[in-house]
Amino acid sequence: MILMLIWFMKSTAIDTHHSKSQNEHQFRNCPQLFDEKTIKLIYNAIDKGAKLYGSVSGGKDGQAMVKSLHDIAMPLTGLIHADLGKVEWKESMPQCQKNSEACNVPLYVCRRKDGAGLLEYWQRRMLKVEGQGIPFWSSANIRYCTSDLKRGPINVFFIATGNDFIISCEGIRADESPKRSQKPAISIRSNSSTFYAGMTPDQAINAYRPGKKLILTWYPVFNYTLEDVWITHGMTPLLLQAARTEYNHTGIVPAWWPFHPAYAYGNDRVSCRYCIMGSLNDLKTAAKHDDDGLLEEMIQMEEYSGFTFKNDFSLKQL
Repeated sequence: MILMLIWFMKSTAIDTHHSKSQNEHQFRNCPQLFDEKTIKLIYNAIDKGAKLYGSVSGGKDGQAMVKSLHDIAMPLTGLIHADLGKVEWKESMPQCQKNSEACNVPLYVCRRKDGAGLLEYWQRRMLKVEGQGIPFWSSANIRYCTSDLKRGPINVFFIATGNDFIISCEGIRADESPKRSQKPAISIRSNSSTFYAGMTPDQAINAYRPGKKLILTWYPVFNYTLEDVWITHGMTPLLLQAARTEYNHTGIVPAWWPFHPAYAYGNDRVSCRYCIMGSLNDLKTAAKHDDDGLLEEMIQMEEYSGFTFKNDFSLKQL
């Protein structure tokens, strides 16, 4: 895996040592949207030496998460961005850099060991299954971007840090979908924490032993609504519409807009430009801002393979 440590701060010092009394003081200042029980578990983990890393893609939920954690002085060790290559918005990496600047921590950029982005991954799979009648694009049930280009390289990064106790903070919200609402707000990464198999997160935290790696996944903004996300940076749905109106009139994203520019372009979600989970609106917005030939390249893959990007939907329709 290729790692890049990117610094965009004049000062990089951050105090990652919280005493029990400091943690209790910070807890009293936590937003009510934070789950009380989970926050206590997190502070217990920090007292045992856990290092917190925030995963960011450039999207609003990860940005809101980082801001919320920074506002309560949660000791983030760094932010992590899994770079998917050409399929990403060109504005995504700069947005992640802004997130790291805002909380004065480093941004670690993770990629697959072979350097392949999602586009290259699709191309390799297309050739591998050619003639077998097997789709090669990602789907809602087979999300290569999540498993092979995000979770995999990030897990490798966690192991490479040498830290035995890690909490991966991720911007997942319950109200995004019924499926996500069923997820636990905190869980154990079983493949990386075999010593704690069968334990609950609180049992694992209490049983933590140096030398026995424990990695937890935590969704700090799990209880946030969409409005809660915008308000972390003083924004509202009306201000979002104002940013879109100004962009449509001037072609320039207003300087006061703090989130990813693609929201001002018109997107409701920000992930890959052409995401298999994306709405027709978001796909059309990506096509309108396609200035590097990605859309044409993906259309050629559809034509070569005979498989459209989604079931019954071709990128040619954009």
